[in-house]
Amino acid sequence: MKHAGQQEIANVVVDAGDQTSPDAKQYAHDRIAPLARFAPQPTNYAHVRIANPGSRVVEVRANLDVNGTQVVAQAEAATVTEAVDAVRDHLHRQLLKMHN
Repeated sequence: MKHAGQQEIANVVVDAGDQTSPDAKQYAHDRIAPLARFAPQPTNYAHVRIANPGSRVVEVRANLDVNGTQVVAQAEAATVTEAVDAVRDHLHRQLLKMHN
């Protein structure tokens, strides 16, 4: 499998409300940034949005720019870490499929 040679996405922006802890924002950054090593082309940026649409649900949406191609994933879960992990796994699978 060929990849672009990047180890991490340099420009990862995590948007979250005031209710989201700095640790949760850092967790999202740390889980998404390394996905660059699975991308077939350079990954210019990643945008992660953490929202709490309901009192018991956390929604995470991530958008990667892989050399102009948008790769998007979204998940809802009871915690930020669960939602971020689900989004990360979905993005990982999409990036691997881009190699075919």
